[in-house]
Amino acid sequence: MTTGPPVSPLKQVNTAQTKLKSKLQASWSDLVSNDKLFASNTNQQTKQFYLDLYCLRVTPLSTVNEHLNNLNDEQLATQFKNNITQTFTNAVRILKEADKTDSRRNNVVDTLIPFLRNILARKLNTQGLDVMTLLAGSLERSDSVFTDFVSSIDLILQETSYPTELRHRTLQLALVFVTSINQGSINAFFLRRDLFSTLVKFMSDPATSPFSFESALLLGLLANFRKYEARNPYLVRIEDFVDEVVMRRLIEIVTTLCTQCRDLYTAIVDDSPPSFVASITSLVFSLRLSDLFLGGFSLSLPPPPPISKDCGEEKGGVEKDGQVEGERTQEAAEGSALNGKGEGASGDEAKVTTEREGEGAASGDKATKSEEPTMNSTPAAVSPTKPIPTSKSPPAATPSVAKQKQKQEESAFKRLPNEVLVILFPFYDLLNSNKAFCGLVFGEGRDGSPSPLPAALISLSSYVLCHASVTTRARAYSRLCIIIMTILVEEGEGKLSKQGQGCVIRLCRQRQPMLPHNNTKRLPIAAMLDTAVIFLRHNLHKKLDVETFIVCLKLVQRIMQQLKNERVRLDYEWVTLWRSILTLSGFIVSKVDELRRVSPYLDNLISQIFIVLSYAAYWGESFFATSTASVLLNYEILHADGVLTALAEIINPATSRSSTSTSPPLSAATSPPLLPTKPSPTHNVRDTPARSTFFNAAAPGGGRTNLPYTNGSSSTNGSSSPSSINTNGTRECIHNVRTIITFLSAQLEAVRESAHEDDGPLESEQVMRVIENNLSKLELVDSVAMADMRRYSESGGGHEGFFRAFCGLACQDVLSLMPVV
Repeated sequence: MTTGPPVSPLKQVNTAQTKLKSKLQASWSDLVSNDKLFASNTNQQTKQFYLDLYCLRVTPLSTVNEHLNNLNDEQLATQFKNNITQTFTNAVRILKEADKTDSRRNNVVDTLIPFLRNILARKLNTQGLDVMTLLAGSLERSDSVFTDFVSSIDLILQETSYPTELRHRTLQLALVFVTSINQGSINAFFLRRDLFSTLVKFMSDPATSPFSFESALLLGLLANFRKYEARNPYLVRIEDFVDEVVMRRLIEIVTTLCTQCRDLYTAIVDDSPPSFVASITSLVFSLRLSDLFLGGFSLSLPPPPPISKDCGEEKGGVEKDGQVEGERTQEAAEGSALNGKGEGASGDEAKVTTEREGEGAASGDKATKSEEPTMNSTPAAVSPTKPIPTSKSPPAATPSVAKQKQKQEESAFKRLPNEVLVILFPFYDLLNSNKAFCGLVFGEGRDGSPSPLPAALISLSSYVLCHASVTTRARAYSRLCIIIMTILVEEGEGKLSKQGQGCVIRLCRQRQPMLPHNNTKRLPIAAMLDTAVIFLRHNLHKKLDVETFIVCLKLVQRIMQQLKNERVRLDYEWVTLWRSILTLSGFIVSKVDELRRVSPYLDNLISQIFIVLSYAAYWGESFFATSTASVLLNYEILHADGVLTALAEIINPATSRSSTSTSPPLSAATSPPLLPTKPSPTHNVRDTPARSTFFNAAAPGGGRTNLPYTNGSSSTNGSSSPSSINTNGTRECIHNVRTIITFLSAQLEAVRESAHEDDGPLESEQVMRVIENNLSKLELVDSVAMADMRRYSESGGGHEGFFRAFCGLACQDVLSLMPVV
């Protein structure tokens, strides 16, 4: 029998054929399997164990996380508590005492990032004592341990002689710790040791400036730590911040990320208009080369688009998932709401989409009309709805393929906006607190061109707002975008509406009905109005985000106020805005019971609708480019008589029902209708009284009465009551709207009777002519709600709850950006 050569005794042979563990893996295996590891060790022996452990390079980085996952939460907090404590405290000691050339410092940082991320992600009480006692060992030692931990991070970030990689990893360590704790009391140690100067220097250092994004995130999170409970030192430093180099760096980062986040939306659905090259390419591919050679030259049209599932499958433009959109033509979608029925959606047929947040709605809607009518065209509300022509050719794709594609788009939109958009959180703090930063945001470039940031931010906001109802996270970012645009309007006085400051701004056109494509230079303030229209149109559903709708309407009022104060006549298609607001009104009327259960602030939303309409009617001649815009505004209000009357009853039913009138209602069935209308909702009796008796105590008449200004309007939050409606100026705004309807209805009735036209409604041209001839005779009253609004205030505007919640969302997004090891 032949045997192999003898094995040298100097060579170790793995006779059991088992996989050998590295020293790093063996050490961590002991830490998570032997709870008595340090029971018999002296203090010096324990220190030596960790000196040896942290000499080892953490390779692979997943080693720490894999071993910690073997312990459940109970074992972590009880049986192996001493091992966890020793691991953290010895790591902090090495960070503090190691020499500059000691490689252990790098290994400690690489160990603590997955270690703390795993520990702090457990179901422990990060607000109380559990984490403190687990990491520090006891409450008595927690103060010294966490003070040394934060000071070590500060010193490493400051020391320029350390390797850039070590400083960057230390910044990530601080981010992991702060975001995992969120508003927990342990983060107060970062307030004791002010890191503001360190982070600013980190962003200005050429070696570490590429990591300014992460530095800004850490600064923003620390500035929002319990800022409503005490004066946050980071916010104080932000207010006095004057380093223009760092500010310009942050502006470049925000501008770049806004463009990249917008491109993620367009990558899902390309809403850019077809270019000349694309048209030629489509033409070439439509040629049938076989017919060219066999039967002569033949040119065929490209195949028709796939038939939408909404054609013939849904009723009244309501999706199966509960999203209420303009799925009909623009005339039908908005015209039905203006005809007094408030059919923003068919109530019982809508269903709520099940998604990862359990609420929201689908994107990628289909419709049959893509463009808005121009301001000078015949108003759609009085035009008969024409049947939609359908192609007789077979569709290019089967319904199942089209449905599958739509589901893929919906799933992709639910993952947006991208987590990097969390940069808007520190950007908001700087914009809201630092005047010097606002000046740079609107500053001119080196070539004298306007700053690209406002245009990039408006463009991104249009996409975020268009898909705001998809997820709870998207709704939070949409509200933040609206708040930022509000601040831009306030701080950009004379800049956003200045002639010559126009630029091409790409707006979202991914959902129907879409705005007309505009590739010409336009004022940013006009694009902001379009963005508000996009939000008002595409986010109507049963779980209406009432608070964000209020903020959006306040943005519209702020823009109109700015135009009035700057004496700028904006060339804008205002009718699209009025129809969006009135469609929202019709939706509220039809869904009032469901919306009452969703939010306690429904009355505030209704109040803001009347305030915006009254403000435009009262001050419109100051910022409308033509008189036609005023005529169209009054036309839309007149045509929405039924919806607006129902809204007045919802917000203050006592006043409407107790009102009396000596004359029969103008819209009573005893006379033919002045405008083509649909049956009124059951709760709207259309017993609109004359304007002089619409309220129990009529507002002062006799022209435009100037009421005392209170430099502000109603609060964003807080439920309205009849008494509060009478004090915040909403009463006078409702009075103005009813004045327009009552007065113009009387004029139209007189014209119809004089012309002996008893067989039907007047033509739209006749109605608009009557409105134009009698517009100067309208007697509207001023209101405190139409006074100059207060400047945006986070604490005084009812936004505290939103920003408390957003801070937690920001922490989650920052953590998701960190590499998982």
